[in-house]
Amino acid sequence: MVSRTRRFVLKTAGKLRPRLGPRFRGPALPAMTSVLHRFRPYLSYLRPHWRQVGYALGCGLITGLATGLGFPFLLKYVLPAFFQAHNLSTSELVFLASLPFWVALVRGTSGFGQQYYTGYCGQKILERLRVRIFDHLQRLQLSFFHNRPAGDLISRAMTDTVVLQMSLIEFALNGVRQPFTLIGAVASLTWLCVQKKSLAFLMIFIVVVPLVALPIRFLGRRLRKKANIFQQQMGILTQRLSQSLAATKEIRSFCLEDRELARFDQAAVETSRSFLKVVKYNVFVSPIIEVIATIGIGLALVYAYHVNISWNDVVVLGGTFYICYDPIKRIGDLNSRVQQGLAALDRIEALLREPITINDPEKPVEIGRLRGLIEFRGVTFGYVNENVLHDVNLTIAAGETYAIVGASGAGKTTFVSLLPRFFDVTEGAILIDGHDVRSLRLCDLRRNIAVVPQDPVLFNDTVYNNILVGRINATRDEVVAAAQKAHAHEFIAELPRGYDTAVGDGGAGLSGGQKQRRPSRARF
Repeated sequence: MVSRTRRFVLKTAGKLRPRLGPRFRGPALPAMTSVLHRFRPYLSYLRPHWRQVGYALGCGLITGLATGLGFPFLLKYVLPAFFQAHNLSTSELVFLASLPFWVALVRGTSGFGQQYYTGYCGQKILERLRVRIFDHLQRLQLSFFHNRPAGDLISRAMTDTVVLQMSLIEFALNGVRQPFTLIGAVASLTWLCVQKKSLAFLMIFIVVVPLVALPIRFLGRRLRKKANIFQQQMGILTQRLSQSLAATKEIRSFCLEDRELARFDQAAVETSRSFLKVVKYNVFVSPIIEVIATIGIGLALVYAYHVNISWNDVVVLGGTFYICYDPIKRIGDLNSRVQQGLAALDRIEALLREPITINDPEKPVEIGRLRGLIEFRGVTFGYVNENVLHDVNLTIAAGETYAIVGASGAGKTTFVSLLPRFFDVTEGAILIDGHDVRSLRLCDLRRNIAVVPQDPVLFNDTVYNNILVGRINATRDEVVAAAQKAHAHEFIAELPRGYDTAVGDGGAGLSGGQKQRRPSRARF
C-alpha cells in the first residue's frame, strides 16, 4: 500500500507538469521589471559573489514552489486519507503523517538559505554603495558643500543606503519566492478545477485579481512620496545633531542649550509625523488585499452552494484559492517596501549624479618640486553669478613673503583658494613657474602647497598619523623632526602615549595652542 501511495504521489506530480495553468501576471509583477531596471546598476556589485546570488535564487524558487504546490497537495491527498480511509496500515499512516514534515523541512531549509544568502548579498551592496558615495564626496568640488547641510549628506550616505539595502533584500526574498508561490498555487488551482470539471473558482480568482492591483498601485505611489519626505526629515534631524556636536563649546558659551533642544525636539516631532504617514500607507496594503480576497472567497462559496460541491472539495478548492491570494498580499507588502527603497534611491542618485567639475587634465604636465613663482593673468572669479575677483593681474615672486589684507568679504580667502584649485577661475589663468594650474595633476599641485587653516582641523587619530597628513610616506624620524621645528615635540612627548596618543574628535584631547602648532607641510 505504501508503494502504491508513493506511485500515486509521483503520478500526481507527473500530471501537474504539463498543466501549469494560464499565464498569470500578478498586479505587481509588471512593475518588477521597471524596479529591476532601477536596481540593476547596484546589482553589478554582486558579480564577485555570483555563487551566493545563485544560492539565494535557487532557495527562493524551491521555497515558492514548495509552498504553492506543497500545501494544495496536502489538502487534496493527505488530509482526506486520514479522515476518509479506515484501513491504513501503520507504515502507510507513518508515511502520510511524515509528508507535512518533509514539506515543512524543505520550505524551512530553503527559506533559511534564501534569507541568509540574500542578507549576505544585501550587505555587500550596502558596503560597495557607501564606499562609492564616500569616494564621490571626496572628489566633489568645495562649492558643492557650501549650501548642502552636512547632516543631509550623512543621512543619504548612511540612512538612505540602509533603506535601499532593506528594499533590495526584501525584493530578493519575495521577488523570487512569491511569484513562484503564486505560479505553483495557480497551477494547483487550475489542475484541481480541471479535475473537477469546474473552472468557476479559477475564473472568480482571475476576475478579482485586478481589484487587488488597484490599491497596490495607488498606495504605492503615495507611499513613495511620503517616504521621500520622511527621508528628507531624517536628513534635517541628523543635521541638527551633527551641528550640535560640532559646536559644543559655542552652545555652552552662549547658553544655547534650551534653544538647541527646542530645535532638535521640533525636528524629531516632524520626523515622527512623517514616519507615521509612511507606516500608515505601508500597513494599509495587506488589510485591503485581504478584504478584497474575502470577496472572491465569498463568491466561490456561493457558487459551491448552488452547484452542490462536496464539503471536501470546497475545503481543497477554497484552501488553494486562499493560498493563491497570500503571495499577492505579500507582493503588495513588497511593493510598499520597494517604494521606500526607490525614494531612498532617488536621493542617493541625486548625489551620485552631481558632476565633478575639477578634474585632472587628460595629459597632465609632469612636475617635481615647484619653485613658487605665481602669476595671476586676468583672473575673474565669482560665486553664483556674482564676481568676487575682477580681472586680477599679479606676480608673486618665489621665496618672498606676502600678506593679503582687505575688508571682510573682499575675496582674500577666495584668492588663496584658487591656487590649489579648490575652485577654478571663471576667466583668465593662474600660473606657477609658468605652468597653468589646470594643466597639472591635482595631487602634484597640492603637494607643493602648504595649508595652515585658521581653524585647525585634526582627525580622530593619533598625533603621529595627524602629522603624517603633511606627507603620508614620511619616516618616523622625519615626523619627529617636523614636530621639533614646529615646537610641538616637547608637549607631544609628555602625552600619555607620546606620538601614539589619540587626539580625539577634532583634537578634543589637545589645547587650542597645541592644535595650532601642528606641523604644516611647509616644514616637511
